[in-house]
Amino acid sequence: MSDLLNFQIPVGGFGSYVQNILPSDQAVLAGAFSTSMLQINGIQNVNLQRFAQVVFSCETTLDLPLISGTNVPTDQLSAASALGVIALGGGPYGTYTMSNFFGAMSGLPYPLQAVHDGIQQLQTDKLANIYIQLYLAVSWQQATATATITFSGGNYSLTGFTINNPSGGYGRGTAPAPTVTVTGSNSFSATATAVIGDDPTDLSTYGKITGFTITNPGTQAGNPGTTTTHIQAPPTATLPVNSDGSFNTGGTNTAYGTTGWTGAGIGMDSVVQAYIDQANAEIIAISTSTIDNFNAANTLNTNYNAIGTALKQEQRARYNALPPVPVPYNNYTSSYPGAIYMFANFLPVFANDTAPNMSVQTLENISDINLTGGQSIIGAMREQRNQARLLQVGIPLQNYIPNGLTQQQLASLYVNGTLPNAVDGIPNPGTGTQSTFTAYPNQPTSPSPAAQINTSVATAVNGLVIPNTATPLPILNNNRTGLAALNTVPLNINAAYTSSTLSPASFNTSAAIQHVVTCNCDCWLS
Repeated sequence: MSDLLNFQIPVGGFGSYVQNILPSDQAVLAGAFSTSMLQINGIQNVNLQRFAQVVFSCETTLDLPLISGTNVPTDQLSAASALGVIALGGGPYGTYTMSNFFGAMSGLPYPLQAVHDGIQQLQTDKLANIYIQLYLAVSWQQATATATITFSGGNYSLTGFTINNPSGGYGRGTAPAPTVTVTGSNSFSATATAVIGDDPTDLSTYGKITGFTITNPGTQAGNPGTTTTHIQAPPTATLPVNSDGSFNTGGTNTAYGTTGWTGAGIGMDSVVQAYIDQANAEIIAISTSTIDNFNAANTLNTNYNAIGTALKQEQRARYNALPPVPVPYNNYTSSYPGAIYMFANFLPVFANDTAPNMSVQTLENISDINLTGGQSIIGAMREQRNQARLLQVGIPLQNYIPNGLTQQQLASLYVNGTLPNAVDGIPNPGTGTQSTFTAYPNQPTSPSPAAQINTSVATAVNGLVIPNTATPLPILNNNRTGLAALNTVPLNINAAYTSSTLSPASFNTSAAIQHVVTCNCDCWLS
């Protein structure tokens, strides 16, 4: 029976489907051309005649060698250099946020309360006293005053002082208030004791001369002549805080005219350094005493660094976006970098204005084709026109670079308040990447987030405190299936997401239950 079977194995390769219909060389050529054309998205639905017209009209990178021959639509070195100049915001990929311009005004994203709470949690009496003594050391300065001599009842006497310089640094090491001597050229002599501010919470007076108590008015009948006032200078000894955290009690004032700041490493410079070293040692002791303190110290450092980074970004953004008005004023001065941004955004519009003496012809004539920038302008306009041609015949484009975040990224940003891929933000431990700042709300009432998105971002931020998450929150999976159930309402107006950043506008679950219970109880009672 096997003799009756006739197996025919199809011929493989390009053009196999027209084998024995066309000559073999033409069949292979047709098959190869068909395979190549099928790589064009949607080509099977395109009118061949219209497509031929588009192909004929498409432009290449002819005579633009600096931007051709790569698999990306730009010069990568130039793009990296440009990003270093323009991607200076605090959002994802260096984009600018409103907080980069109005952060200090709104309190976003400065974690000031978190820093305050962290200091309060970790502070010891010893560390506080070290900083108090350090403040007195760095504010060391001798006080000066002018004596008021009054003639009354036939005698001259000291009746008061005018403070010329209240100075600073008095009272360090529990040193007593400085003594004051007033002498006159005609044998006049009087004494007083200065009054110094002793409240470390009031830096306007702490460690400074605030008044005087006259101990000897120096009453005499003769004219005192020209008087001079000598106030003792503050202590210059090291006077470290005691091991039990109490102030050193060995402080003594120094003679009038003492030079405190005598040079680097000596005098008060060495005293200041000694307090800094003592503070650093106490900080290490605090942060390593328990695991809770270790974690709290990392959180405090992260939040403190966040304040500095946010302030740097805000100062930089304002400087770049709001350039000074030229003096004398010139209406024709282009503001940088706004003019550059506007030009880049409008280049796709300019690219289609090909009429004689219009945009494209003008830009081609003023672009320096010896430079990458000049060739890039011309190449970008050609690419834009190629896109427009392909769209005319219904070929969908696949080179679109999104100018915004995906729905999944937006969901994480709304709910968790942060995203990876910041140019300058919060370091992610062990990854070498940065995350954007969490928004620290300054609304009349604090937001009440409904959930957290289940991504690595939620835990990767090194100890950064996310407000209002003291109790565990429901976890949402950051994937298309998990988010789809919540996407009936757009993200930007979906309370499940906006509750993380906006002030509460409705009851949370527990409050709603309590409200219903209370209402029912009132109804039952009535």
